[in-house]
Amino acid sequence: MSSPDSTKKRRIALGSGGGDDNGVDDGSCTTMSKILAKLNDMQNELDKCIAARDSMQKEMDGMQNRLSHIDDLEKKCDTLETNCNVLEKKCIHLDTRCESLQRSIQILSKESKWEYSAPPIPLSHWRGFPEDYVDSMKRLLGDIKGYTCALRSGNVGDSTVYLGSDGDVILHYDDILLPHWKELANAMQLYNTNYKLSIADVQLPSQVLDLLAPALKGKPITEFVIKRNEFANNEGTKFITECIKHNNELQDLDWVNNQILNTKDAMLLVACIINHPSITKVQLENCLGGEINSYEVLCPLFSSDTRWDHLDLEGNNIQTKGGTEIPNYIMSNPPLNNLFLADNKLNDDDAIMIAKALKGNTNLEYLRININPGITDIGRTALTKAVYDPTSLNSMSDCNHICQIYPSMGIPIGCSNGNRNLTSSNARRVSKIYHLLSVRNREGSNVKHLNLEFEIDEDEEDNSLKLVPKVLAAIQHYHDKYLPYNGPQLHHSLSITFEVLRGWKMPELYGKRSK
Repeated sequence: MSSPDSTKKRRIALGSGGGDDNGVDDGSCTTMSKILAKLNDMQNELDKCIAARDSMQKEMDGMQNRLSHIDDLEKKCDTLETNCNVLEKKCIHLDTRCESLQRSIQILSKESKWEYSAPPIPLSHWRGFPEDYVDSMKRLLGDIKGYTCALRSGNVGDSTVYLGSDGDVILHYDDILLPHWKELANAMQLYNTNYKLSIADVQLPSQVLDLLAPALKGKPITEFVIKRNEFANNEGTKFITECIKHNNELQDLDWVNNQILNTKDAMLLVACIINHPSITKVQLENCLGGEINSYEVLCPLFSSDTRWDHLDLEGNNIQTKGGTEIPNYIMSNPPLNNLFLADNKLNDDDAIMIAKALKGNTNLEYLRININPGITDIGRTALTKAVYDPTSLNSMSDCNHICQIYPSMGIPIGCSNGNRNLTSSNARRVSKIYHLLSVRNREGSNVKHLNLEFEIDEDEEDNSLKLVPKVLAAIQHYHDKYLPYNGPQLHHSLSITFEVLRGWKMPELYGKRSK
């Protein structure tokens, strides 16, 4: 045990600053000082990094603010650009109207009192022409004069101006006709009420188009039909595109049996139709062929943002080569009511994809797809199952009950004829289900099919028992309400009910009730 004196001496030695003489090593103090100095330097560096980070964060925040400002400016620029485009279109429309009014003033300024001034054409002028041709030409001249007078008086009857020979023969141009066309053009120029214009089976050379084109600019024509005409070179396409551009109220455009000569003109016509603000009914029939890739030209019409309710593209040599624009468009469920694709080059793959697309479409009411040699029994079967699929009650229920497909593809009589009978989709659905139950009853197979359709695993509860009363009630309901539309060839509901009661789930249902 140490004495108090020795303890005191040790304390004095440890507390003295005598260096080596007192037995204390200065190395540890030096090392500690270096460590503290290093830590101090590191803290300074850390403070600099934090300051740099804060500075960078401020710069980034500033850049972010500038980027947000740029985004706002870009949005404003987009809005301004849209507004400018709208204003530009309005200005073009107003310019067209001003030009139209100027032409009207010029016509009126030359007239003190209007009378139909085109001289009558003597019958001797048509000597040597077939009698039918002369009759059609006389009718055309009479129509031109009659509609000219009606337009001048402001009374067009049913608001339709129809000029043509009804497909009998092409009426060729003759210089003696020009004064009559001029009278009609002037009358059209002065008329400013909505009307429909149809010109069919008439040759329209540049002399006539030069009169009609300016007279139709800026006019309230709601329907324009140009059918089976003759034009020189590409004058017809130029004429129709100009009419589309300068008639904002046009809703229905029919361009039928007027061949378009090249891809450029075809694409220009389609672009004009798409960019038009009010056209909803489009008929481009038998106008594309030859070297033109009609599918590529017409594909823009199948954009999901188009607003057509009627689209007729028959006789245009459409060949998709695996393209899916048509079924994709149908699947997008656009407002389209009628789609005519007959007399093209669609095949079984196209038919199958269209059939799948129809399952999710609730707007298309009529699809015409006949005269496509590439669609065989495979494609026809797929289209049939789109509207009448007897695989099961569920598949029948999930069919399309709105669209009528022409041809009917062999859909059996007594099932709404492929959505042709009844007034509502639900009525058609019910009619088809009852037809299926009746057909199965004739075969005695309802029980077998019901067992298959409501089959469950052994370890699952048989919830299908709850469906038995509903199925029985549905049979009677379907029969009572829709038998008149299905026809007498279908079996009575009592026969179907008896078959179901005799074999489907009755033991299980009775056993569950007794428990």
